[in-house]
Amino acid sequence: MPLASEAWLDRYVGMNYYITDCEGVGGRVKERLEDFIVEEVLIDGQVVPTSITGKPLPKIVNKPGPWVWMIIEKRGIDAITLLLILSRKLGVNPRDISFGGLKDAVAVTSQIVSVRGVSINDVPSDFGRDVKVLSAVSMDRAFITSDIWGNEFTIRVRNIDISRMGSINCVLNQLMERGLPTYYGYQRFGLRRPNSHVIGKYIVLGEFDKAVDELLAHAYPMEPPRIREARELIARGDYSRALELIPRSYKYYPERAVLRQLVSNPRDFVNALRKLPHELLNLYVESYQSYLFNLALSERIGRGLPINRALPGDIVALLDEHGLPTKHVIHVNESMVDKVNELIVRGRAVPVGHLVGYNTRLLPGPQGDMELGVLRSEGVDPAMFMVKSIPKLSVRGGYRPLFIKPMIISVNLIGSELDMVFRLPRGNYATVLLRELIKSRQPEVDFT
Repeated sequence: MPLASEAWLDRYVGMNYYITDCEGVGGRVKERLEDFIVEEVLIDGQVVPTSITGKPLPKIVNKPGPWVWMIIEKRGIDAITLLLILSRKLGVNPRDISFGGLKDAVAVTSQIVSVRGVSINDVPSDFGRDVKVLSAVSMDRAFITSDIWGNEFTIRVRNIDISRMGSINCVLNQLMERGLPTYYGYQRFGLRRPNSHVIGKYIVLGEFDKAVDELLAHAYPMEPPRIREARELIARGDYSRALELIPRSYKYYPERAVLRQLVSNPRDFVNALRKLPHELLNLYVESYQSYLFNLALSERIGRGLPINRALPGDIVALLDEHGLPTKHVIHVNESMVDKVNELIVRGRAVPVGHLVGYNTRLLPGPQGDMELGVLRSEGVDPAMFMVKSIPKLSVRGGYRPLFIKPMIISVNLIGSELDMVFRLPRGNYATVLLRELIKSRQPEVDFT
């Protein structure tokens, strides 16, 4: 039987099972920011380094144009906050800023960020203590997701149980044999406030009052007393006093922006949400997509079905020369399943699940049937992802691989500290791999 998680947070975000059945080694991640280093890997294999690891800067040819590409190192800052900082400091619209992927907030991370409408002379060496600019070049286009292959992670896990050190190889071997599930990790939903998918669900359902209530009033155990007090005031409808309590920081920008609208118009929930950056609202809806994906993937693992092999009725995506999924998909039938699985073994194809959107069409087969069951249990259908009140939040849907093979670069155990360096393709989470190793019963503590 698959090993079920005992952590409430895992179940809350849809990660109900582990793919490995080895004993966990315990331990804590992110006791210090430097314990979790994330460096972008470009599509040509070059690494975008942090100042900590000392790797050389990537060679990027300067091209005249309206864009500036900056290599940015941030410490302890999430992507939306970074977007707001750059927008305000450079005086540009957030829509003129683009990057290839979101990076962990509680970490030291590096990535390329492109900004339109500024010159290199406008770019400072830093945007405050926690955001440094390591390099900048002029460019003729935006930096986008297809420019990156993935990320290289340099991780330290502290205080592991050294009596279980044999589990390290056990887990890594099983991951290579069975595949690492492509769950969306904790960062997608939040650790202290793991509710981005809940807000997204209410937006999809058109229940904007409940979306605002979840954003503002629902207090979670890991939050500071002052914030919990403010949320209690919001629940009683005292928006003005709550606004006085919530700090004026980027961290609480969403709450303050929505509250300001509610102070002037307490029932205008749709326009209150519209005060948030489109990127953040879109993230909520995509987080709900992610939750649905996690639930269906959990169901597949829970039934003992393989994630690294196609079954009749599955959908597989062909992979490009970099091992990344293309838009070419195949609906697998009985006659072709053996040939398709040969492609999977050779790294040329991968089974995929749906990221549900208004264009999603579920087909008969094990995966499609499980996805349909998840939608029914949630009380939603694909058409609801056409968000009529805020059309820009509508999502067409897509596919996501069910598994990946992590690229393990090094594993070193020094006393009770485990140091690892590994790479994952874009869109995948280091915490999903670490979760298999640690098997924490309280990830909201051990991963923050």
